[in-house]
Order: sequence, then C-alpha cells, then structure tokens
Amino acid sequence: MTPINKATLYIETVMIRSKFYNTLLITLITVTCITIILQIFSLKKTLVLQPDTHKAVKAISDQSLNGTSSATLIKNNNKWLLKCNIQASSYNWPFCEIALNFFEAPYSKSMKGLDLSSYSSIQLKAKYLNHPNSSIRIQLRNYNDSYAKIDDDSTWKYIGIEYWPDDMGITEIPMKSLQVASWWLNEQKIPIHLSAPEFDSVMVIEISTGNKIKPGQYMLELEYIKFTGKFFTNSQVLYTLIALWVFSAIIVLLLNLKHSREKLTNTAREAQELKQLNQLLNVKTKTLKDKAERDPLTGALNRSGIQPYFTQKQKKLSLIFIDIDHFKLINDIHGHLVGDEILKEFVKTISENCRNTDIIARWGGEEFLLVCPDTLLSEAFELAQLLRKIMDEKTWVNNIKLTSSFGVAQRGDESASDFIERADKALYDAKARGRNQVVMSKPTSHLNPLI
Repeated sequence: MTPINKATLYIETVMIRSKFYNTLLITLITVTCITIILQIFSLKKTLVLQPDTHKAVKAISDQSLNGTSSATLIKNNNKWLLKCNIQASSYNWPFCEIALNFFEAPYSKSMKGLDLSSYSSIQLKAKYLNHPNSSIRIQLRNYNDSYAKIDDDSTWKYIGIEYWPDDMGITEIPMKSLQVASWWLNEQKIPIHLSAPEFDSVMVIEISTGNKIKPGQYMLELEYIKFTGKFFTNSQVLYTLIALWVFSAIIVLLLNLKHSREKLTNTAREAQELKQLNQLLNVKTKTLKDKAERDPLTGALNRSGIQPYFTQKQKKLSLIFIDIDHFKLINDIHGHLVGDEILKEFVKTISENCRNTDIIARWGGEEFLLVCPDTLLSEAFELAQLLRKIMDEKTWVNNIKLTSSFGVAQRGDESASDFIERADKALYDAKARGRNQVVMSKPTSHLNPLI
C-alpha cells in the first residue's frame, strides 16, 4: 500500500471512528433524557381497592380485645359504610375499623400477602358523615417470617399513620410517612435492623377510627384506597443509566485500545518487513525496492527475487520445498478465483508462522520455496512439520480443507540448482508416500552439511 493510500485509509478510519463516537454520545444523551422524562411524568402504576374489586372486607371493633364497641359494615352506592358505636369500657383504646384482607384461611407458611413495596403514595377517599373533626387511622399489617407467626396476627407489623380528612375526604399520604407503631416494637421485642416499615407482604389494610375517640355513634365512609407508584424506582433508573454510561465508556476505551494495538502491530510489522527486505535483498535505493521481484498475486518473491539468496555463502542454509496437494482439483471444483484466494492465504499463513528471516517465494503454480538462512536440517524439518500441521488443521475459504507436502534439504558443497533439485526430489518422495508428508533429503557425505 502506497503512503498516499495509507494516509487516505487513516483519514477515513478517523472519520468513521469520530462519527461512531458522536452517534454514541447523542444516543446516550437522548436515551438518558427520555428515560428521565418518562420516569418523572409517566411509567406510573396504580392499584385501586374499592367495593367492586375487593370482596374480602369485614368490620372489626374493640370487642375482640374485651371492649364494648360495636361495628357494622355495609355497601352503599359502591362505597363501604362503617357504622360504629363507640362505648367506654375497661379497654382504654376503643375503635372500629374496616379491614381489607389479602390472605385466605387456613394459614400456611407459604402464604404471601400483597406486595406494595414498589408504590410511593396512598390516596384515600374516606370521611366521617358525622363528627367531621375526628381523625382516621390507616394501618398496613405486614408479615415477615423473621419475627412473625403466620397464625398470630398480633405479630404482624403495625405500619400506619393517623390523619384528619378534609371535607372532601380525599387524602394523599406518602408511603414514607407511615411509621411502625412503637408499642408494637416494644411488645414484640423487635431488633433494630428489623424495625423499619415493610410493605412486601401486606396481609391486612385497616381503616379505623382515631386514637382517643369519644363515645358515640360514628359513620365512616370509605370509597376507595388507591396506591400509586413507578414501574421502576428512581434508584433503579439511576443505576441503570449509570451502568449504561459506564458500559459505553468501557466500549469506547476498548475500541481505542484495540485501535492502538492494531496501529502498533501494523507499525511493528511494517517496520519488521522493511528491515527484513533491506537485510535480505540488500536494498540500497528506492529503485531496487520497486523492482518486480515479487509475485503479483501472493506478494511472495518470484524466481528472480529469490535467486540472490542462493548465491550467498552461508554455512547453514536450509530449503523447504512446498506443494499444495490436489490444487488442480480445487480449481476445477471451486473455480480459479477461489484458488487464487487460497494461494494468497497460503503465503500469508506461511509468513505468519515462520521466522522473520525466512523468505517465501512462489516457484510456480502451487509450488513454493521457503528459504531458511542460518538453519540446520533438523530445525528446517521441525518447521516444515509445524507448517504441515497448521495447513492441515486450518479451514480455508468456502470451508475447504487442504493438505501440503514438504521436501526439506540443507545446502552442502553444491550448486544452487543441485540444492533445489534435492529439495524437489524430497518433495516428490513426500507426494509419492501419500501426500501430507514431510520428507528430509540427506545429502551425500562429500557435501558435509552441518546437521
């Protein structure tokens, strides 16, 4: 690739990366804004309890605690109407209440109440038809098997608040305003870490007369109880957005790291290739660099390019003659374009799995020479075995499987043509033995190689 092409490719890459980062940033900002807006103004859920939707309702008075008050519950115009006769007695806290149950008898350990933990507020439409200045209590009775008994409702946590309704009777109560009754905490000896309000298993909701209510006739009307909340808590949304931004930042960092590593690898490889070319071809000028000494298809040296390496006097010079087995069959079945792709990938695979000092050349067709300077015959044989295994195990284009045959020789006191001929003869023997073989040519004694 020419410097101009490399510069153009680099600019295009930078522009693509910049566009990706800008798109990612805009997407994150848009998603964050939309999520926050939806969380504030939408994504709400409600639960409404009223006579036509909830049937497990009953009236309770202090008679269950040895009091003398009485309570009657009726439905009137799709409203609950509690008729309460408060009477003074030995029980000091007389009351009447409407109890909405969320469990079925008989009791069982697997029983689970109503989960209200995701709701943030309660709206009640409840008022006295007489005695308008009297207070109302709302209590949620939550069950937790860490301290409560399923068959003893006195052990269910009392969580509530007392309030004074207005003339309309519509009252909004934040769930966080509800408190656990201190008398119940003391009575049950609840540890501090379990003393906070809980709403994950509400067994009963009680709407009752207030504390210190005076004796008399009371009529308490309850139209509905409505719980309002979010599908997702603010904390969940916040943590999700933080996780999204952190994940995106990690992706960007990894992409930058990958780009930096690729750039460093490419730079190192290019520098190494240039160094190898300068050393082995003794390139002194740009004119020599541009000589047509390489195969245009694979990029490997051609016969002209490899010739200088056989004229150099080296004590240890080995040669690996390589042939792709049944390559003509690949061309016949898959076509020459696929064959060309395999040849290019073949050279690339050899180059990636041998030393930087080794030189690959295309001898002709599907035959290649791998010149290994400063290499003993046994070392070249091991390299050939490694390359043979890699070629055999590799999956090529179009899921093609192929093998290669190898002939290995070390140069002795002989001409370049005799040296190449011996390697070629070893290759021929490898093919004769059934291909996918490595055959080593042992020179005659007068060649005296360093094995």
